[in-house]
Amino acid sequence: MYRMRCPPRLVRTHPDEAGVTLIDTVVGTALLLSVFVGVAGAFQLSIDVVTNNKARAGAIALSNERMEYLRSLTYASLGTSGGVPSGSLEQEESLAFNGVSYTRRTLILYADDPKDGVSPADANPADYKAARVGVSWLSRTGEREMALVSRFEPASGLESSVSGGTLSITVVSSESESVANAQVTVTNADASPQVQVTTYTNTSGTVTLLGTPAASDYSVSVTKSGYSTAQTYDSSEQNPNPSPANLTVTSGQTTTQTLSIDVLGTLTLITKKYSDGEAIGTVPVTIRGAKTIGTNPTVYKYSATKGGSGSATTTVSSLEWDSYTFEVDDATGYDLATVCAPQPYALAPGESAMLTLHLTPHTTHSLPVIVRADAGSALIGGASVRLYGNGYDETQATDECGQTFFSGLSEATYSMSVDASGYATFTSSSVPVGTTTAQYQVQL
Repeated sequence: MYRMRCPPRLVRTHPDEAGVTLIDTVVGTALLLSVFVGVAGAFQLSIDVVTNNKARAGAIALSNERMEYLRSLTYASLGTSGGVPSGSLEQEESLAFNGVSYTRRTLILYADDPKDGVSPADANPADYKAARVGVSWLSRTGEREMALVSRFEPASGLESSVSGGTLSITVVSSESESVANAQVTVTNADASPQVQVTTYTNTSGTVTLLGTPAASDYSVSVTKSGYSTAQTYDSSEQNPNPSPANLTVTSGQTTTQTLSIDVLGTLTLITKKYSDGEAIGTVPVTIRGAKTIGTNPTVYKYSATKGGSGSATTTVSSLEWDSYTFEVDDATGYDLATVCAPQPYALAPGESAMLTLHLTPHTTHSLPVIVRADAGSALIGGASVRLYGNGYDETQATDECGQTFFSGLSEATYSMSVDASGYATFTSSSVPVGTTTAQYQVQL
């Protein structure tokens, strides 16, 4: 019997139905990806927690070990090599335990108990010894530390006098506020025994070292992460009269020193031509702060030459708060005409500032001029400044930073008149121009 066979049917998928399938695939993939990313993050977090717990357990064991050892020592022998008080214990050690690298720091200091009065009312301020054992290690997120502290008293329970004097260091900010947890390093290779101790300021910004061996030439340096550094200075051929100078500790006396630090800032300098604003990348600029660390001769704390390597933009980081001036050596073939904002530039703690320095071809005698409404007030842009005398007569307008620059002058005395809308006219017949002439300030 013959049977007819029907041809297979061709089923066509509607375009909309195909689109839905693609969207489902994309959405599903995204969901799976988000789940896997979350799982991976949770897995990584669990690994970090386990790793840090393991490292912390090792740190606790190492700090306990050292603290128990301290308890086994006699009171007189409690001290560190180079510390105050002195002893045989190392202040810092590198250790490995359970596959983790650690740094163990031991600090032992005399302490003054306020219950019986404090120095100078208390004739014997070294009442007991305070010990701190800190153990640090590196984790994926940075350095971690745990510490144990303990107090050790003489077996008799009675305080006793200690030799030496007291060295007290106070660390303050630019606003004279106490800086807590600042690192203080005190060194003296000539003391007997030698001193090289690093500790940290308390909440009052102070470190007090009771029983410091009597000696001269104690070097003190203070800093903090992200902060500037301040220190005392040794006398040298380059700096014969340092300020502040290294300290002297006298038996039975207290030597004090206050040092200032604050958050570091950044200066970005852009050098351009004064005539048309074209970038110049070949001229180095000397930057000098107003702070000094020595007198007769004057020794500046910061003085450096930057730039000139081809780029018109130079960034100087890690600068402490100060008033900075900028100079261009005559040998470069340029003079510094104007700086916007005017110099000296007062860099505030933590400030990031950008200044444009306009340069002009060098002449032996020139005169930079700045015009203000009054001392320390806003600058006056667009003021008309006329400089005349000795066969010279030229009028210029101040730029947006209230400055202008006269070049091609002679070493002589000139006259000047300054006019600005809304201000009285300024006149002077005694404007000096020398080989080295400072910026001439005009107040309307």
